[in-house]
Amino acid sequence: MRLTVGDFMTQRPVMVSPGCSADAAVEILSRHEVTELYVTDKIGRLLGVVPDFELLKAELSGEASDATVEQLMSRSIPVFSPDSDAAEVARLFRDGRYSRFPVVNKGRLVGVITRGDVVRLMAVLRRIDSPVTRPSEKIRKPKMLSAKPRTKRAKPLTGPTIEAKVRPRRATARTTR
Repeated sequence: MRLTVGDFMTQRPVMVSPGCSADAAVEILSRHEVTELYVTDKIGRLLGVVPDFELLKAELSGEASDATVEQLMSRSIPVFSPDSDAAEVARLFRDGRYSRFPVVNKGRLVGVITRGDVVRLMAVLRRIDSPVTRPSEKIRKPKMLSAKPRTKRAKPLTGPTIEAKVRPRRATARTTR
């Protein structure tokens, strides 16, 4: 089975328009806890990338209030398609120069592949390929959701009707007034 970038990419990257101010971009980075923003046009075509260090440089130099992300973005960035081979991307991450790549389909941004995505994939593949080391290690069956209604104590109600199991309330001084 051949793994592709589309199999494990992060979908829904954080995007901004080219006219977004650098101050607003800093707020967006902080709110979404990401390290770069993807600059796209109105129909989602990728125009460039604004890394956090470019916004930091603009902020520290005092140029952030006048700058837009279009002025700060990098335009020459390597991209991959969802059909790209995962091993090819892993080799580029191994070299250490990149930590993430945009994923585009027909020019439109559809996701991001990060070094962390590749590491998580490797961990999953390692668990799948590793043999069971102890005979006591059994594969547990997943819990199934029950369609039966449950009481407050999480015991399923059984019997022909639920109403038959509900007890009437005792009359108290408050309810008889």
